[in-house]
Amino acid sequence: MNKLFCGYEPARLFEYFYEISQIPHGSGNEKGVADYLVSFAEKQGLEWYRDEYHNVAIYRPASAGMEDREPVLLQAHTDMVCEKIAGVEHDFLKDGLKLNVRDGWLSAEGTTLGGDDGAGVCLILALLADKDLRAPALECLFTVQEETGLGGASLFDYSRLTARRVINLDSEEEGVATASCAGSYNLSFTLDPEWIGNENKCMKISVSGLAGGHSGGDIHLGRMNALLLLGRILSELYEKYPFNLVSFEGGSKRNAIPREAEAVISVFERDAALEEVKRITARVRQVLVKEDRKLKVRASKAARADRVMTFKDTSKLLSLLSLVPNGVLSMSASKPGLVESSSNLGVARMTDGRIDLSVYARSSVETETDYIEVRMRRLAKVTGFGYVFCDRSPGWAFDPSSKLQKDYCAAFRAVFPDGPEPRVEAIHAGLECGIILEKMGGGDAISIGPDMKDIHTPSERLDLHSVERTYVLLKALLSV
Repeated sequence: MNKLFCGYEPARLFEYFYEISQIPHGSGNEKGVADYLVSFAEKQGLEWYRDEYHNVAIYRPASAGMEDREPVLLQAHTDMVCEKIAGVEHDFLKDGLKLNVRDGWLSAEGTTLGGDDGAGVCLILALLADKDLRAPALECLFTVQEETGLGGASLFDYSRLTARRVINLDSEEEGVATASCAGSYNLSFTLDPEWIGNENKCMKISVSGLAGGHSGGDIHLGRMNALLLLGRILSELYEKYPFNLVSFEGGSKRNAIPREAEAVISVFERDAALEEVKRITARVRQVLVKEDRKLKVRASKAARADRVMTFKDTSKLLSLLSLVPNGVLSMSASKPGLVESSSNLGVARMTDGRIDLSVYARSSVETETDYIEVRMRRLAKVTGFGYVFCDRSPGWAFDPSSKLQKDYCAAFRAVFPDGPEPRVEAIHAGLECGIILEKMGGGDAISIGPDMKDIHTPSERLDLHSVERTYVLLKALLSV
């Protein structure tokens, strides 16, 4: 047993988490974890299935006396968001995570933890290995590429499953059963700008220190988007000191609010432009939320570039950054406080002279999803950008007649009679339940999980005592 987890039960659950944390498993790189899951199943003497995408299903027969109960599908995703603090040396394709425990919270040194959804994966493994577990037949599905568009859940062959009761383990608040979520899709803006020779001096402007966060769960908190903040600084600067853009990059994941961004520009009055950036930054600081007050904007001299974008194409990019729909777009009319629609400009890259901007949009209302796409297409037309729309996934509608919701609340009250009242809620973040239920032709589902904070950021942390309690709750729920 790893000494980090001494005293936490069941010990095997936390040992599984440690072992998986040493296997690189960012989105698109889940083969190693799939190997681990297959090895686990074989050691436990359980049947398994693995597809070409590295989705894995593991099957556990019903306990004695539970054979007549309806089977249950337990589901989690094996990929994690790979984010790290600038300057931290970590290769997410090769290196295991360096774990820390402080005051009962698990985190990783300088990187994301992968508690989303490593906690769900390991809860399922511990249940499968529990010889005393009293439960109906379990079909356990471990999907890939959830963090980059729910790809694994979309591609799995659901004829391999018979269960129509689904417990997803990809939530981050103990005591809450999620019973509805938004649908989502990816879209990209592209531009092949015209490049010309450069005669002016260059400067670099970088933005860092922002809180970032999850583009679903944190989108309503007013946190600054580093790409849009840099776009604002550049747009205001351009009005006074026109410049040619050399480069513009930032962000790392479509569904993570960008924390860092950087641009290089060529400007005739460089010293004056440097001072103007300071003045613009001072104005921006006045509108920051508390979590973003560690903002750093650095403007410095840069080496002269041989080529730059034309004024026309520089202006096109600044227009798109100024006008792109971002953040909360609409609130639910039927459930107060619930975000209905949003979008997040998550990544900007320049490759072989081409600019690519990636956006992740969400809505719980399909007609609003359609209209967001129309707005994005119109923006592409008026700014001269190319446009690609893909990976649309359905939302998950609330079912007031759900038996799983009732069973969850009953199990929670029985296990924690002195605890808070369990809640059933809808969320704006995306979950795989919508895809799974659609592919299966319907069913009953909830999503639960232990307490986690700051997922998708290097500040991500997982409450280990909450993991323990969630395991006890799951055992009780499966025995109903």
